[in-house]
Amino acid sequence: MTRTLPRLTVLVLLPFLLASCKGGADDTGSGTGGSSGTTLPITDSSTLLASFIDTLDPIRSQANRLLTRNTRYTLQTAPSGMYVDKNRNNRFDTGVDVRLVGNPIEHAGIHYAHAAGLTGDGEVIAFSDSGFLTSHDAFSGRSITTGTGLGVADHGTFVASVAAGNSSDMIGVAPEADLIFGSFDSFAQLTETANAAAAANAVALNNSWGFSTRGARTSDYVGLFSSSAGAAYLTALRNFAEDGIVVFSVPNTSSLSVTGLMPALPMFDPSLEQSWIAVVNGVPVMSGDDVISAERVSEPCLEAAAWCISANGSWTGANADSSSSYGFGTGTSYAAPSVSGALALLGEAFPNMTNQELRVRLLASADNDFDGFTQSGTTELVSGFEHAYSDEWGHGFLDVAAALLPIGRATVTTGDGTVLDAQRPLVTAGNATGDAVARALQNVQIDTRDALSASFSVNASQMVAQRSAAPLFSIHDLANFGRPQAADLGSAAFFGDRQGLPVMLSDDDVELSLFHGQNGGSDALGFGLSRRFDLGDASLRIGTAYGEDTAALMSNWSGGTNSSIASFDMALSTALSEASALTISLGYAYGQEASGLVQSADVRMNASAVSYAHNHLFKHNDRLKLSLALPAAVSSGETSLSLPVTSSSGATTHEDVRIGLAPNSREVRLSVTYEHPVTRNTTLGLSFAHAENRGHIAGNRDTGVMFGLQTRF
Repeated sequence: MTRTLPRLTVLVLLPFLLASCKGGADDTGSGTGGSSGTTLPITDSSTLLASFIDTLDPIRSQANRLLTRNTRYTLQTAPSGMYVDKNRNNRFDTGVDVRLVGNPIEHAGIHYAHAAGLTGDGEVIAFSDSGFLTSHDAFSGRSITTGTGLGVADHGTFVASVAAGNSSDMIGVAPEADLIFGSFDSFAQLTETANAAAAANAVALNNSWGFSTRGARTSDYVGLFSSSAGAAYLTALRNFAEDGIVVFSVPNTSSLSVTGLMPALPMFDPSLEQSWIAVVNGVPVMSGDDVISAERVSEPCLEAAAWCISANGSWTGANADSSSSYGFGTGTSYAAPSVSGALALLGEAFPNMTNQELRVRLLASADNDFDGFTQSGTTELVSGFEHAYSDEWGHGFLDVAAALLPIGRATVTTGDGTVLDAQRPLVTAGNATGDAVARALQNVQIDTRDALSASFSVNASQMVAQRSAAPLFSIHDLANFGRPQAADLGSAAFFGDRQGLPVMLSDDDVELSLFHGQNGGSDALGFGLSRRFDLGDASLRIGTAYGEDTAALMSNWSGGTNSSIASFDMALSTALSEASALTISLGYAYGQEASGLVQSADVRMNASAVSYAHNHLFKHNDRLKLSLALPAAVSSGETSLSLPVTSSSGATTHEDVRIGLAPNSREVRLSVTYEHPVTRNTTLGLSFAHAENRGHIAGNRDTGVMFGLQTRF
């Protein structure tokens, strides 16, 4: 039985010692830190399913520090001048040869996983290879199981270090994964390793080798596995593939028209496909964290395209010269263990997922949005979820960072079975509640599931959208030189600017107002009734109103909320002198926040204002007005919602989460308006407004200035 290792001719590939190359400072030397497991922040201020970079800024910073300041990571940047001499003429030929540039850890987003605390701890990776120096520093501290007749060789040592190396000099993909080492010298040894991997529940069985004379042809398949030894090996592969993932490198020769038999084995045994990954070697060109183009170094995926993925196989890894010896090389031999190590990282991140589900995540998250990727077909990775692949690149480039994030549509299932789209806010908080809803949910971790059944623990407050506070100056103010609406409350305190027609009744002191507005895109109607009483030196206006929540003071829950408000208000104005007057306004409202998602809530609100107006202050007919107001806010009210809550131990149970709707802080608004007559028919106005705890959120501030000009013709 003849085997060959995938080989490429690479210029200046000389082993070199890195024993004196130490890790960086404590903050960058370990490659771990930050949050761990699946409790990863996955939102920004506007959308739940944002990209990894947009949503993991703290981890991004730490991950980038690893790449730039930790020598174990900077080591993996390809040495200057390296290239693959495809035509073997000992010179670089543009358009033929491929320069080896960049860092394979960065290209695959592995540094993000390390910054998030993922190391492959608790996972096992098995290797069938040429031999291993088990005493190498790169494998220290790990459990290592070895097979019979195992020799010592550079190739296997290098391969295993890419997947799981961890020393003061280098770091591999899954630096804390345990290892199984076996030889590929005979079918018996291959079978032994596959059986050992199955017994240890290994996440991956890595194979960086191939049969040099066996291609993806039926005759080769029958010829290889027709013997009893070959049949036993195939049975062992099938047994392992029931739970684990088999990873095979494709041949390095880029001129073949048929791929190797082993990476394409599911062609002849379709039951293996759900547990099989073939790996291509390529050099990507990056823009940030995205692949924008790539050059292929090895054979393309070809017949294995539907279960194939690409990775940068240019690494510095351990060799067998000594326990601290390292060298640089490239090939699918080193691309394959990048994928095996990535499976171990995902196994740690998603402990409740099967290895087959982890495989689907790697394929589904592969980066295939780059120039040169030509779609050859799609494959349904799970029911209802398809992913494109190409005959050259398979599903695209390995992207561990993307695999850690939700893929497809993420959902939250409430206690009554309602399935919510996690891309939409759970609730849009009303203007009268401030940040009360977000505060009530800030310590609640809820379970979300993506399209591939991965579970993510998300802080519930991140699913609360905050409605923007109403402008400091309204349309009503613009027409009245900045007169603050809160200083003369009326129904406007709870229903916003009056929209529609005031109808005067037979008594001039009584007014009926009809309201029309929009609530969630639908018409919202209401009416108000007020009466003025002349008290001599003072006047009293009393009003009441009823209607839907056109000003959106209350919250709008996912699926829609039908809220109504009944209000009562009064304003007492009294003359302090012939030129000055004081007005005190008070308003109270009762609302009902009704939604199919949460428990119906009875809400009480209030608003108040005091204003002072002085006429003829500096000249005849000028006017100064000062106002101090507390805009409408919830004073009491509570609702509840049954959510899938994740405990600190990782268990998920539906719990009734109580949500208080009253804000902790009230907005306080100061307004100053001065109106100055310029001519007999023209008046110039200036208004200034400042709000503390804007939107009933502690510490928020807002200031505005408005100019007005009124002319009569």
